[in-house]
Order: sequence, then structure tokens, then C-alpha cells
Amino acid sequence: TMGKKKLVCVLLALGIGSSLLCGVPVSMASAVALSTPHAVITQVFDQNRDLDSTGQDSADDKFWWINEGDMKIQDKLGHVQADKFRALALYEIKDNQNYVAQVYFKYNNYDGSGGTDSIGFLYNYHDGENKYSTGIRADGYSEIKEKNDGEYSDNHNPKKIFGESGNDGGGNNNEIPSDKWIGLRINVFQDTGHNNLKIYVNNGNGWEYVTEWTDDEDMMIGGLVGLRTDGYDVEFRDFEVIDVGRSI
Repeated sequence: TMGKKKLVCVLLALGIGSSLLCGVPVSMASAVALSTPHAVITQVFDQNRDLDSTGQDSADDKFWWINEGDMKIQDKLGHVQADKFRALALYEIKDNQNYVAQVYFKYNNYDGSGGTDSIGFLYNYHDGENKYSTGIRADGYSEIKEKNDGEYSDNHNPKKIFGESGNDGGGNNNEIPSDKWIGLRINVFQDTGHNNLKIYVNNGNGWEYVTEWTDDEDMMIGGLVGLRTDGYDVEFRDFEVIDVGRSI
């Protein structure tokens, strides 16, 4: 089926090699999964509904806990207009579970202050004081940060994704292109004694490797994964999380 073919493509994209498999350059990856990949979070935007922020214990949606802000889901799109938005999918990632999370976003307006505002993921979220965040910042750079016991780290291994030459996203030092669908994907491997994250972006030319970082000190494994934005009126589609099996 098309669904199984898509999952196999994701698995192959994590393999070692230098050729294109399913349109993804596998030379970017460093691990091979040994079990059949399968979606653990999918179809989260299929039903129209409005979601407001609640405490985690009060979350009554099948898929989402909205920690901050609100989201209107309509026509298989999740529309966010809040200045600050944090949403966690209601699936617990296991401590040794390797996974891929991906989403497509398109923003209509930016009203932030530039610089460190961003669109991206929360991953291995334990609570508000212990979590990772990653994505694309308003200044065009990648972001990988951790928060341990309430203390934020610096941005790990930042790489320029969008620059001034291609900026059509407005002022306020915002470099992310507007009014176009951009894909964001993270590969998280955490079954070999450390926590490795890789970022990929699809800007219309297929998935392209951006940067990576390995946490082998105060690492957080397992937890929740979800979406985060600051300063953007943005739409999301095709959010899913795929278990890719054990790495070697």
C-alpha cells in the first residue's frame, strides 16, 4: 500500500549509503533500523475542531494537549495565531525508541521581534523545565536547544537555512519565506547510550540535511513530542511521528 511504501522510504532514508532512495539522499544518515517502521502518531488534523490550552490532566482531545495558545483545525490543517504556541501529541515516546517526526508549515503573517522566534518541534518533553526544542529561527538559522532543570542551553551547531537573498517573509529580521509550504523533519536516535538529533528541511527540492547534535551528558530520553511557534500566524499539515526501529 502507499502507506507502507512511505514508511519504507523513511526507513531507507536512515540507511548508510550514497545513493538516492525514495528521493532521499541516504548519505546524510548514520544508522540503520532493524525493524519495520510504523506510524505511532498520524492523522491528527483529520477532524475539524477548536483546541484551547489546558493542563495536561485536563486535555480531552484524542491527539493533542495544548500547553499554551490555541489551534483551529479545519480542512486537515492546524491553524495557529497565538503569539506563543506549545502543543504536545498524546503519545509517550519510550526511553529506547528511535523515531522520525515531521510536519509541513506555511505562515501567513509574522508579528514577532525577530532573532530567536521560531517554528519547530518540542521533543523528548518531560515537563516545562526539562525538554528539547528544535526548528527554524526567524533569523534563518537552525535551532537545537535543551532545557535542564529550568536552565536553557545555547543553540547547538546552528546552520543557516534561509538568508537575506531569499527572504520574502517581511521585516523584523525575519528570514523564513512566507506563503509557501516548508517541510521540517527530525530524526531522533536514543537507544545507544546517547541522544542524537538530525534536522532536515524540504524547501521544495526534497529533504535536505541541515545539522545535528548529540547529547551524551545530561540527556533526556523518552517523553512527548509536539509543535511550537513564537510570533507566527502559521498553518500546519501532515504532522506524523514514525517509530523507525532499533539502530546499529
